[in-house]
Amino acid sequence: MIATIGIVLVIYFLGMVFIGWYGRTRTKDFESYLNMGRSGGVLLLMGGCIGGQVGNGFVVGGAAEGSVVGMAGASYGLACALACFLVAFLLNDFIYKGNYMSLAQYCHKRYTSHVPGTIYDLSTAISSIGLIAGQIMAGKALFETLGFSGTLGAISIAVVVLLYSQMAGLWGAFATSVIQTGIILVGLITTTFLLIGRGAIGTINNAVAAGTASPSALSFEGMATAAVIGLVVPLFLGMVTDQPTFQRVNSAKSAKISKIACILSGLVMIPLALMPPFIGSYGAVVHGASGGNAFFITIMQELPAIACALIITAVIAAVMSTIDCGIITMSTVLTRDIWQTALKKNPDEKQLKNITLGVNIVFLGVSTVLALSATSIIGLLGAVYSFLAAACFVPFAGGVLWKKGNTYGATAASIVGVCTVIATWLGLSLPMASIFPILPSAIAYIIVSLATQGKVPQAAAT
Repeated sequence: MIATIGIVLVIYFLGMVFIGWYGRTRTKDFESYLNMGRSGGVLLLMGGCIGGQVGNGFVVGGAAEGSVVGMAGASYGLACALACFLVAFLLNDFIYKGNYMSLAQYCHKRYTSHVPGTIYDLSTAISSIGLIAGQIMAGKALFETLGFSGTLGAISIAVVVLLYSQMAGLWGAFATSVIQTGIILVGLITTTFLLIGRGAIGTINNAVAAGTASPSALSFEGMATAAVIGLVVPLFLGMVTDQPTFQRVNSAKSAKISKIACILSGLVMIPLALMPPFIGSYGAVVHGASGGNAFFITIMQELPAIACALIITAVIAAVMSTIDCGIITMSTVLTRDIWQTALKKNPDEKQLKNITLGVNIVFLGVSTVLALSATSIIGLLGAVYSFLAAACFVPFAGGVLWKKGNTYGATAASIVGVCTVIATWLGLSLPMASIFPILPSAIAYIIVSLATQGKVPQAAAT
């Protein structure tokens, strides 16, 4: 089996590089590198939306949580699915019709200042490091399960992604996502029904009755309500301000196509989210699997070699595709928004390519180091979304909903939100620590905006 998985992995890696090479014609300039020239169809956009989740917290993290808390491990995956509906019905038309490639563009327009937008860009860049590290952690877990060096696996993934992302841009990320999403979808459904057919539900129930498995192995009671809220709400708020969300919507052929893709993605992910924790729970009972290796250990023990190899390779490919989206996010917020817009630089295409390459190398290196030191995929992703929500949600929502919000209020909201998050990381105990920072951020936004009325120019709320 190890040999089969290794061969399929190598073939898959080469295939992704080929897709990058093939897709190089889709990135004729820097702008098309970032948004595919607004040519995305439903299938391509669904691949980008679903593929951005299924490789890390959704599958690997969901199985890891399922091995400990049972079906409550689906909370992250279900939150991802519901966030798709949130984007479809509340944000899709706003983003597409405003032609916002990033939230920073909206901030520039709304607050007539580069300061709030620049804070968003820097916050996105910092959070992207954590998101990319979460993907690399999933790949590291696989390589360790196979008996290989986790460090070697993490570095290999980073290098391959760097190669094809530089060639195909957003189109390459979405094109590869369509393939691996299809394979994972079939693989998860096949694995789940195969385990059920083998009596997995009865096996788990017997283990619960015997006291050798958690009472919540097949229920949603393994995670306290507060813990679920603390995980789900930051994800919702983070998705609202998430850079890949803006780029995915903006890259569609039309607002209608983007909305349909978001809705269909959510519908697909709801049942899909229940499968990894079930697999992880079964793996914990039968194979003693736990942590980031739970998913891989279980399918390696239960599936034929070739089927196992395809699913595992597809998960790794999805991980890599998500990293690719993170890299393109870096290019958007650091090269396009800050270097070109805020600093008013006008580099030619060759200079843009070199700048992007340098940014990608640095941030991939930092993310890889973080991935090698972190311990929990879900924990890392939760912290990232909490940080992003604290820095960006109030300035965005406040700008849309309240005409009196201004540059000073937006800046104060971001600073207060980020400082509160950092304080919780340093040990400050707060109720609902993952979402509490939104409250002081909102208070700062209101107070400072009211105190500085008339001192800065304002644009009408959009």
